[in-house]
Amino acid sequence: MLPVLAFFLVAFTALAAESNAAVAVLHASAALQGIASSSQASPFVAYASGGITQVLRRNVADPLANTGGNPAGMAFGIDGSLYVADRGRKAILKVTPWGEVSVFTDRCNGKPFTPAHIAASSDGAFYFTDTQDSRVYRVDAGGRTAEFSRDVPQPTGIAAAADGRAILVAGRAGKIWKFTSNGKRPTLFAALTGEGEPSGMALNEKGRLYIARDGAGVVTVLDTNGDTAASYPIPDRRLTDLAFGGLPDMRSLYVCGAESQTLYKLSAPFRSQRMPWEPDPPLAVTEPVDGAILNRHDVEAAADGLKIAVRGYSRLGASVRVNGIRVPVRGGKFETSLILRAPQTKISLQGPRGQRQQITVLWDRYSYPRYRMSTDDNILWLKDIARHAGAYRSIFDNAYLAFWREMHRKYGAKVHFNIYYETPGFNLSEMPDTFKPEWQANADWIRLSFHARANDPAQPYQHASAEQIGRDNRLVNQEIERFAGRELMSDVTTVHYGATTLAGARALRAQGIRTMAGYFRAQGAGDGPLTGDSPLVSYYLPLSQWRYMTGRDYWKDMKEDIVFVRHDMVINSVPLAQIVPQLEKIARDPHQAEIIELMIHEQFFYPDYVAYEPDYRRRVETAIAWVTRRGYKPVFFSEGFLGAPAR
Repeated sequence: MLPVLAFFLVAFTALAAESNAAVAVLHASAALQGIASSSQASPFVAYASGGITQVLRRNVADPLANTGGNPAGMAFGIDGSLYVADRGRKAILKVTPWGEVSVFTDRCNGKPFTPAHIAASSDGAFYFTDTQDSRVYRVDAGGRTAEFSRDVPQPTGIAAAADGRAILVAGRAGKIWKFTSNGKRPTLFAALTGEGEPSGMALNEKGRLYIARDGAGVVTVLDTNGDTAASYPIPDRRLTDLAFGGLPDMRSLYVCGAESQTLYKLSAPFRSQRMPWEPDPPLAVTEPVDGAILNRHDVEAAADGLKIAVRGYSRLGASVRVNGIRVPVRGGKFETSLILRAPQTKISLQGPRGQRQQITVLWDRYSYPRYRMSTDDNILWLKDIARHAGAYRSIFDNAYLAFWREMHRKYGAKVHFNIYYETPGFNLSEMPDTFKPEWQANADWIRLSFHARANDPAQPYQHASAEQIGRDNRLVNQEIERFAGRELMSDVTTVHYGATTLAGARALRAQGIRTMAGYFRAQGAGDGPLTGDSPLVSYYLPLSQWRYMTGRDYWKDMKEDIVFVRHDMVINSVPLAQIVPQLEKIARDPHQAEIIELMIHEQFFYPDYVAYEPDYRRRVETAIAWVTRRGYKPVFFSEGFLGAPAR
């Protein structure tokens, strides 16, 4: 991994109040060359020095890899990997989500090329330009490369339409050429006027083409006829690339300024076109979503089950079949109902020409109001118990754990501790096993699970391999079993910073983790908790699943067999006076009211911590007392179905 780069916010006086005013997101130590947004709508940028980083929020970026060359244009593939046009290495490189760099293609019919910009198409292939040799190439998902065209002089920027009907290529003298599915010879789409040659390009959902003008400090927007529709000034003349991204709906336009080494962002009137990783089947169920977990608040109770509405669309004909029953399609949409009678129900959709789709919904059949209390970043109280093992007669001689026992005795609270393996001067192998009988005697209300190897670095698993996170999980679990016993272990966790690759999440699932809790909010200085540059504590979830989880208690990734639960309140982030009002607001939302997930971090408990909260105890008790008064029962999610035992 690269050493962590330091980024600094670049302020400039030209910041205006209009929604399309460019805002500096970060300033880098090298010229910005390329940009692409991931399936989480999170921007990744490439530098002339070879580095590639993920922009998490303003002034903060996390290193992914270094290509060892001179990366330029980039595009994410359907497989989640980043594909990089690297002029220095004269290759299209593949960079995995955990930062492994390999050559995807570096020749066409034995001839090398010098790639400049790259675009992903909806069929899994990529198109890229070679400015020096005046070539456009196509490489399929397997790495097989073919010459696409040599009809565009000195091609630079390139964009592929989501519907597969057009490829737009920028060439010499500001000309934009259009290739259609009808033939390989291009037609002139537009001829730009004024200063600046076209570089990076991107399409929005209305088919408008956004073009970074290198040498002019302007983003030019062309309508579907090739006429200039808008122009956005950027405070940097050397604009090298641009891409749509950002939460909640990919309406942020990110622009690379090479001269100032700054990434800028402006708010576009429409989001990007559909990205290759966003499916668009000809027919689909849109409600409920695959993996939806429904309870008594979501639907209508029936005598023998739960009656739900099923809605969707079809572009294929006048009717579809839902679980074998014919349902009419009107205006391209359909709606019907069915009754859930089992914990899991498959909804099968069948349309003309053999088109099919199937989703699975879950029924939280014995649901009732319940809450879980969890704490993150735990290690200091374990260190204290280990250091005083000879003097302490009980684990509850530790003040922190004694406080949680008080909450248990007073309110019946059950407490889940997500713990680190080590902190300076201590690791879990030093925990004595002499208190093991006491741990087990309190297994009815204490759970311990992996959080991370250590508090630092930040976002330790943002770009970690499956091997790394799996190794750290095993380290923690083997020590929990040794000093406390299997009875206290859990198949639920909150990973530190809630950021893992899909491969990392699979590694945890393979080791027994079935449920992961997170914030499902946005990082960044936006207009609210759901507006920003990247997801916050949201694991690997793509944009559509992330958006669903922002307003739901829970959801299951059916393919990965992992349940996600959303934290309702991070207690140390909420002032004491706001705890009850916020909980009351949550309780009024039927989609968020059934499970209250409370969480707090350990370190705020201690007077010597830089952000010590003197009212830590009062905040916790206020939240627990409120849920108790409202009839919420304390649970562990590992019991029954997320704490709701089967009857």
